[in-house]
Amino acid sequence: MSLRDSVLGGLSWSLASRVGTQAFQFVFQIALARLLTPQEFGVVGMLLIFIGFAQTLADCGLSSALVYDQNASDSQFSTVFWLQLAAGAILSAAFFMGAPLFASFYGTPALEPLSRLVAPIFLLQALGQTHFALLSKNFRFKQLAVVSVSSIFGSGAFAVVLAKLDYGVWALAWQALVATIISTGLLWFQSRWVPNLRFDRADAMRLGKYGIYLLGHASLNYWLRNADKLAIGRFLGAHDLGIYSRAYSLMLLPLNNISAVLGQVMFPALARLQNDANRFRAVYVSATRMIALVSFPLMIGVASLCEPLILLLLGDKWSEVIPVLQILSFVGLIQSVVFPVGWIFTALGKTKDQFYLSILLSLIFVLLVGAGLLYGIVGIALGYACWTVISGWLNLHIAGRYVALPVMTVVVSLVRILGMALVMGALVFGVDQTVLSGSPTLLRLTCGAILGVTSYAAMCFLSKDATFLELSGYLSSRLNLPIRIFSR
Repeated sequence: MSLRDSVLGGLSWSLASRVGTQAFQFVFQIALARLLTPQEFGVVGMLLIFIGFAQTLADCGLSSALVYDQNASDSQFSTVFWLQLAAGAILSAAFFMGAPLFASFYGTPALEPLSRLVAPIFLLQALGQTHFALLSKNFRFKQLAVVSVSSIFGSGAFAVVLAKLDYGVWALAWQALVATIISTGLLWFQSRWVPNLRFDRADAMRLGKYGIYLLGHASLNYWLRNADKLAIGRFLGAHDLGIYSRAYSLMLLPLNNISAVLGQVMFPALARLQNDANRFRAVYVSATRMIALVSFPLMIGVASLCEPLILLLLGDKWSEVIPVLQILSFVGLIQSVVFPVGWIFTALGKTKDQFYLSILLSLIFVLLVGAGLLYGIVGIALGYACWTVISGWLNLHIAGRYVALPVMTVVVSLVRILGMALVMGALVFGVDQTVLSGSPTLLRLTCGAILGVTSYAAMCFLSKDATFLELSGYLSSRLNLPIRIFSR
């Protein structure tokens, strides 16, 4: 099978996985938001900040190192498995013993027993990380789709049942633990790979040289994405954290559906092109435009229809989410096309430079979010937006030098898509605030969505956008449509 066929097949299954997982996750999150309060979401949100960081540390950057190394052997996979298992065991023990510190830091006693409940997550996750890398490296995204959808559905259903039984915040904690148990079990079943007892120190050192800087970058990048929530939980309280976290999660929903789908497939694909600069550059620009084609109208659409969206899905008690989500929607728009920059760093082995860039961006982030903290969660969202613009330019500038790709070349390639999305957003917002003002929220949301999709698709078709025509042609062939609706 050619690289193109592998990538397209991987994208199909990765997209199916994302659609399934995000659909289930969306439904379960809405159900849980109806059953629980912002305060309860905020309490678990405090804990999830540290859980996510520990999960990043447990990987050690070694899973990506295995995918990057085109000649990785079974012995190397086994070596990485034992390293990650040891890291996971240490982190689980540390999380269990550090439970009182989390409760003390936030001044929330309930965090102590919750921390001890979720402590095994890191050991359980470590048991499946190498299996995930093996499936990803071999483009076995169908198997990964089964794992992802099953874990989200099983854990979400379990959490909703617990919430119905008035377990409150414990329902959310159990959701995280059950998801990890299901995921790890299925990764073993789908990969059918069993590690041997061999540990090669030389392999560990060689892979570690790649992974250590990637781990450093991932750690700093994690805090860049979560320091705002840490500050809100520490200084503004659980209620404000619950509001901000819900807005942040809704912003990430379309972003994860698009960028992460392509990223899961494009990293191993670009790693195979690391010695062919021209093909690497062409594939990267094409993928970035494909992301923008979908993410730009989605994020602008969310900002335009934010009020009816929140009131319909979450209810009046979550109305404070609206202004925060409107700001974060534009953050998501920029991040969607900056996210692929990470492919260049990792696929070309430039993780050291990526790590040093993260240090600089961390300092800028602290200054901007710290200033925003004075004005509450809206101020923090504005500070985050300013940082995203700076971060995006620096990432594109530095990574672009490796493949002779100037920032303005990327920007110019996206201008038409951005313009069409902005026109669509202005049209949708204008109609919602005038013609549909005072109408039921379901009617406002439905009409706005239909207007947005039809107007944007019409602009793409009339302008004969190359990426739109390529994507629609591919989808029509995959769906075996008898008539090619869009053609050049």
